[in-house]
Amino acid sequence: MVTKEVLRKQLRTSRQALGMEEREAYSQQITSNCLLFLKQFPKIRHIHLFLPIKKLLEVNTVSLLQSLFDLNYHVYSSITVHHAQKMATVKLTPKTVYENDKLGIPVPKDPVLMDDPKIVELVFVPLLGIDSRGNRIGYGLGFYDRFFKELSEDVMKIGLSFNAPMSEELPHEPHDIPLDGCIHPGGITLFENY
Repeated sequence: MVTKEVLRKQLRTSRQALGMEEREAYSQQITSNCLLFLKQFPKIRHIHLFLPIKKLLEVNTVSLLQSLFDLNYHVYSSITVHHAQKMATVKLTPKTVYENDKLGIPVPKDPVLMDDPKIVELVFVPLLGIDSRGNRIGYGLGFYDRFFKELSEDVMKIGLSFNAPMSEELPHEPHDIPLDGCIHPGGITLFENY
């Protein structure tokens, strides 16, 4: 089996091969599919959303963020606590002003920290690749796996990806937490573990 590092490199190269216009078009399709997905789960009101890191060419979630505000969802994101190697949950509002942290991650300029992240019912997760069992290849720092452990057991974890899930199983470790589904330009895929 190919190692995670080799896969990361291949998946990054494949993402870079997408042009900017193609990435934006895919991001808009993903946003539309996220909104369709949320209609299936009307009880969900508290959503954690990642903000896109430009240098990593991530799915652009800015219009999704605006749509969530327009639909009166409670939206959260994270700031990285580097010395503790963890993510702290912060509340976002339509008035939140952002700046890039030292890794180029957009973060609130005046973060409003949440005492208990267990309020989050759904996490939209960044990734490089995902298989049909929910095994995700991220950036290798483990921040999301540690973050998931702070949330309630029944939190829904949905990856946002430029590609549909791969049929071939990705390498994973016992501490890796699988996702419940993936939203991509072609649609919505929920996994059996959900």
